[in-house]
Amino acid sequence: MTMNFKKITVIAFAFILAFLAAPLAAQQSVNTVIPDSLNPANDPVYQQYLKRLDSLYAAWINLRLPLVQYQDTSIAFKRDTNIVELPDSIFVQRLAAIPSAIELTYNKQVRSYLDLYTKTRKKQVSIMLGLADYYFPMIESKLDAYDLPLELKYLPIIESALDPRARSKVGAQGMWQFMLGTAKLYKLKVNSFIDERLDPVRSTEVACAYLKELYSIFGDWHMVIAAYNCGPGNMKKAIQRSGGKTNYWDVYYYLPRETRGFVPAFIAATYIMNYSQNHGFYAVQPNIPIIADTILISQEMHLAQISEVLGVPMGTLEYLNPKYRKKIIPAAGGPYDLSLPADKVSIFITMQDSIQRYKQNVYLAKNNLDKQPAVRTTAKPVKPSGDDVAVSYTVKSGDNLGYIAAWFGVGISSIRDWNGMSGSSLRSGQKLTIYVPKSSVEDLKEINDLTFAEKQSRVGKENGTGQAEEPVVAASKSDTNFVYYTVRSGDNLWTIAQKYPGVSHEDIMKLNQMPSSRLQAGQVLKIKRKEG
Repeated sequence: MTMNFKKITVIAFAFILAFLAAPLAAQQSVNTVIPDSLNPANDPVYQQYLKRLDSLYAAWINLRLPLVQYQDTSIAFKRDTNIVELPDSIFVQRLAAIPSAIELTYNKQVRSYLDLYTKTRKKQVSIMLGLADYYFPMIESKLDAYDLPLELKYLPIIESALDPRARSKVGAQGMWQFMLGTAKLYKLKVNSFIDERLDPVRSTEVACAYLKELYSIFGDWHMVIAAYNCGPGNMKKAIQRSGGKTNYWDVYYYLPRETRGFVPAFIAATYIMNYSQNHGFYAVQPNIPIIADTILISQEMHLAQISEVLGVPMGTLEYLNPKYRKKIIPAAGGPYDLSLPADKVSIFITMQDSIQRYKQNVYLAKNNLDKQPAVRTTAKPVKPSGDDVAVSYTVKSGDNLGYIAAWFGVGISSIRDWNGMSGSSLRSGQKLTIYVPKSSVEDLKEINDLTFAEKQSRVGKENGTGQAEEPVVAASKSDTNFVYYTVRSGDNLWTIAQKYPGVSHEDIMKLNQMPSSRLQAGQVLKIKRKEG
């Protein structure tokens, strides 16, 4: 009996020595991990994180407090003035006592974030404690399903302060702060109506898959947490720049500045969520239903319809269904899930059709899929006054109103009026009514049967531009072997050469010392006559 007592005494004494020595050993080993002469409180990385936390908190307060009322907050902050400065050894001891698969290092960087949570940002911490009661059970179940350390549930605290609608300046969204590219890569649905980055359940599933893949690459949870923030590509570069080091603290200064504080902040968040009451924190509980249920619906529905019919506060519905960007559950691509307070689910199922019809024209855009373009209105044909007679002209390919008006000696606007035209578009085969003097009817009727060149010739025009041919400038008597041609718009060397038998476009270029075949309207070309 005495022997057993002595053994127990020795074992107990050894245990006490080990317990007391562990914090000191941890303190010594940690303090030599990363030499740092800077005061972390003055570190720009720390200051950047501080601003980010304030920004997230302010955005969250502005968005949420008008929608969701919180229970009595007075007890949460009653000890704000009783801030006790704890020695490093207490923090080391407490961190060592947290059962964690992720190493909870202690150093100056970690201490600066611990001071942030325990001293200067107590209100934010109390609200996050309340949100943790709501979200952590779901997050833990997903982490467990992926066989990941449950301590990773603290990661969204530093990413978004547990706000499912958080948005960063660079566009990352949701509790897990996914960029659009990463969301698409992991098949999160993002469109004008739905953003699954804002869905706590779907985004948590994707975060678990992403974290598991990062661990398969880096094999160290500190490296994984940092890579989650800066991306695996940047982490790979940091490893290369460090000479192949694979410990987070060894690559610390090779990481992007905004990522360096990520692991220290994670460790501090883990600490404060485990020792909140030791620092006088109490959770501020949002008045949202802890017990909710989800049903699938295929009808288009606005959250306001559900809110008004079921008597559920709009803020509660938005909180339970943050992924619906316009507060509308779309019909296309469904069915979609709808989260409701558990006691409202059976009522919703009974009244679903009535809810969908309630103020439908107010909350839902009308379906325009079966709409047809308005009937096109055209001007009514206007007959001219006087004794003019109508003749018919059939539009040919290449015609336009300018040509036709010139051939018949009338105005373009008159042709439009006579034929009820609002524009100048023509189609081949279209019949036009044109009014001409009686004395000209027989002469103008034959225009319908003439070729384009013949019609142009009748009005003194030979080209297809509606412009009269410009005369060729004859050579002087002393230079009878040459003629001079003035270039018109649309001309090219080949068409000009065709006007002069035996002349090629190369002849024209050579004679006029042209470096290229480019022509300019108004340019005068010298052309040598050739005997036929």
